[in-house]
Amino acid sequence: MTDQVQLDQVLARAERVAETAARDAERVDREARFPEAALGAMAGEGLMGLVSGRGVGGLGLGPRAATLVVERLARECASTAMVVCMHYAGASVVEAHGPDDVRRAIARGEHVSTLAFSEAGSRSHFWAPMGTARAEGKDVVLDAAKSWITSCRRATAYVWSSRPLAGEGASTLWLVPASTPGLTPGAPFEGLGLRGNDSSPLTATQARLPATSRLGTDGQGFDIMMG
Repeated sequence: MTDQVQLDQVLARAERVAETAARDAERVDREARFPEAALGAMAGEGLMGLVSGRGVGGLGLGPRAATLVVERLARECASTAMVVCMHYAGASVVEAHGPDDVRRAIARGEHVSTLAFSEAGSRSHFWAPMGTARAEGKDVVLDAAKSWITSCRRATAYVWSSRPLAGEGASTLWLVPASTPGLTPGAPFEGLGLRGNDSSPLTATQARLPATSRLGTDGQGFDIMMG
């Protein structure tokens, strides 16, 4: 199968998802409702694993295909498009640096990813977090005030930035399960449009996770963010 034939098949799947997104778009925005039906359709079509490698059951496609899928969804429901965009951004990092079990879960459509970069205090410099990470034995403890996380309450895990433990560089990335004790979401974003993407602040107060949760090397976060 040529790359173009596979891309055409993906876009046909995205068209079917877009039909679901269109049916729910008004209610999603009016009620600030997370687009569950569209995400379910994405999983059913195998598109949650679009950027996951073929070796773990994904479609093995890259940014171009992801961009085209998001663009198609955005014509019908901006909230759905935002959720999927952030999922692909997080999933791409996990695919490159994460554990195989999480990569497979993403490929199966059983894991919703997102980014946790922006913070109170870092302003527009999302790549230079104020939040910290400190080593305690085999664990790392995170403290941060994240200001803007899509799918805040619905994500399975966050691709999370902190200051490095000890390495040089602007940041270090971690895979932080949403169930980690010490994570507290704030009030949801209330705006004009995009009301269904579950955007909220998120505070980490002594949130503890295994040091093996690091994505990439200590201090490599900026380079990973920039691709």
